[in-house]
Formats: sequence, structure tokens, C-alpha cells
Amino acid sequence: MSRRSRAAERLKPLWDALRAGDPQAVHAARKLTRRAQAELRVAEAGKKTERAWRDLRRAAAPLRDHDVAGGHLREALTELGVPDSTLAYFDQTWAERRAALLTQTAWPELPPTFNLHRGWKGRARRLIEKDGQKLRRDGEAVLASDDPEQWHAWRKRLKRYRYTLDLLGAVPPVVTGTLEALGRLQDAEVVLGVLHADPDLLRYERDRLIAREEAAHAAARRQVRELFPALAKQLSGQDGEQAGA
Repeated sequence: MSRRSRAAERLKPLWDALRAGDPQAVHAARKLTRRAQAELRVAEAGKKTERAWRDLRRAAAPLRDHDVAGGHLREALTELGVPDSTLAYFDQTWAERRAALLTQTAWPELPPTFNLHRGWKGRARRLIEKDGQKLRRDGEAVLASDDPEQWHAWRKRLKRYRYTLDLLGAVPPVVTGTLEALGRLQDAEVVLGVLHADPDLLRYERDRLIAREEAAHAAARRQVRELFPALAKQLSGQDGEQAGA
């Protein structure tokens, strides 16, 4: 039995706010593009539709990264007990940077809606099994590596797996927990990139901010490694929680 894309249905009401740069709409749209990516893998909707959703995901990425980095930096500044004047300076500077990013953003057209055609559940189950086995095998090598690109690529594939699971039912906590840790790791890399790229930004707090994000990065990696044995069981379908089973 076929059904309409839920990602496409949920995007339409957000479209005007997204194009205006509303932070909540940007965040929601990014998540919807990930869901759409999972739906498209089983929908057989065609390359043109896939490109439209990919283009939207890429268009929203700089704003979303900016918002995430800003949230971590402001939280850190508050923890450090900086003066209100420093917080006000940061808020103004960050808002100006965001406005410039929004001006530079070339939004694509609203991606088309699409149907998940008959047999999509079976295709989803097969992808979950195939993806899980490969994620488990590759995860062992990734976790032994310090290469951030390998970690980032594995995280993207695990997110795709997570959204494919979600098409069929509940997502096991070990998957969401691992992705949360990987997300914090990625956020730390974004924040560190910002701080290293602009030495004048928060220059009096810079060293402490860098130390905080480096510690968060290391803690996130440790957490992923601790979760991996349980995750590996899920990826192999050995824990009885495989969605749609």
C-alpha cells in the first residue's frame, strides 16, 4: 500500500518561515530533509526529486551550523561568568553574522511531494538489514581512528539508518543515544572551527572556550565508544528491537 511523504507534508507549513530564516523553521526543515532522504530511498520517486531535497538540505546547513555553534558559545560564556557586556557583544556579533549568512542563502524551490509506492516497507526492512551490517563493520574501524572525516561520514550513514528505522516504528534508544553523542562531537568541531578561523572573536575568552569544546569533543568520542557494543547488537539485529521485525 502506498502513502504520501510525511516529510513533504510537514515542510509546506514551514516554508515561508524557513525562507525568512526563522531558527526553529531552519532546524525543523533540516530534520525533515533527513526524513525525506530515508523516504526517498524506498519511494522510487526519481533523481529529480532526490536532488530537490538534497539542495534544500545543503541550503539550510550553514544557518543551522551557525545557530548550533552560537548556542554552545553562549552557554559556555554564561558558564564562565563573563560580564553582561560581553554577552551583549556576542549576541550582536552573532546576529550580524547570521543576517549576512541569510542574505547569502540561495533557497531552492519548494521540493515536490512524492509517494512511497507499494512495497516500500519491504524495501525499508532490506535497507535496514544491509545498512546495519555495514555500519557495524565500518564502525569498528571508525572508532579506532582519529580521522574526523571518517567519524563524520559514519555519523551521516547512522542518521540515515535511524530515519529508515523511524519509517517502520520506534527507534531503539541506543541508536538515538549514539547519534546524540556524535552530534555533540560534530558541534564541537564546528565551534572549534569558528574559534580557530577568527582569533579576534571573543579573544579574551578564546582559550577557555577552546578548552571546553576540546573536552566536550573527547567526552563525546568516549561515549560513542562505550555505546558501541550495544549499538553493534542492534545493527546486527541481535537485540530483538529491530524495527518492523
